[in-house]
Amino acid sequence: MRNAAMPPRSQLLAVTLAVAIGAGPALAAVEEPYQPGEAAITTTWFALRSDTAQRADRDYVAGMLPHHAGALSMSRDYLADPGRSSPLLRALARAIVANQRFEIGVLEAVARNLDAPPMRLPFGLTLQPVATEGLTQAQRFLRAPVPSPAGHALGPVSARDVLFAKAMTIHHEAAVQMARAYHANPAARNGFLGLMNVDIVTDQTQEIALMRVVVDAYRGDAGAIVPDPSMVHGMEGMQHAAHAGHGAAPAAGSAAPPMAVRPPPRRPAGGPDGHAHHHH
Repeated sequence: MRNAAMPPRSQLLAVTLAVAIGAGPALAAVEEPYQPGEAAITTTWFALRSDTAQRADRDYVAGMLPHHAGALSMSRDYLADPGRSSPLLRALARAIVANQRFEIGVLEAVARNLDAPPMRLPFGLTLQPVATEGLTQAQRFLRAPVPSPAGHALGPVSARDVLFAKAMTIHHEAAVQMARAYHANPAARNGFLGLMNVDIVTDQTQEIALMRVVVDAYRGDAGAIVPDPSMVHGMEGMQHAAHAGHGAAPAAGSAAPPMAVRPPPRRPAGGPDGHAHHHH
């Protein structure tokens, strides 16, 4: 899609609005749902250039990308295992593959934006592309909902189910920790990643609760089933997350999920996170 360049006066207005606008209602979804028949319009998010903010974003992406990839390989290994059993857990694994594969693409787009050259404006202002919004519509992606016992049978629950549920719970808890660490980092100002972290904390907290239900339904000794650390893939990303969050994440529940303000669509405006936006 073609980039529509803003005239300098509009660029300055966008920056002014991004800096001056007050807090508004936050939305708990980084992407609007796919709407068949509607135009696919992507939007580039901009932020005032900051080396510390760039470092926080790069560390976060460098950590979360392999972590998401680990969720895919763990889920695929489980789905390919003949010992899998629980219909509910199998549905969750399929949802993890679908949703986190899309989120990997979103994170890769963030990385490309961070590598893009900055936009230099009058009066010494410099904007850095930081994210691309609208990929659900552009890719016709339909998010898989978190499955529930109302739609899928819980059991029978096998030992392999318990093993996967416990390993993925550890994995999800790490993702929630990484998201909250980014939110707690004063250098982290990317509102798009803030909204994405709302999704991560919300979805993965729900999925952790669901997996604990599966473990509790096991008729054997669930306590005797302990996943080997090698079964929890992509945890090397936690090292990058420690840099992004200055080495520590708040304990679960000690901080609100990361929040940011989404501006009205199709306008070069930004929220209090210091973002302007550019449509393609």
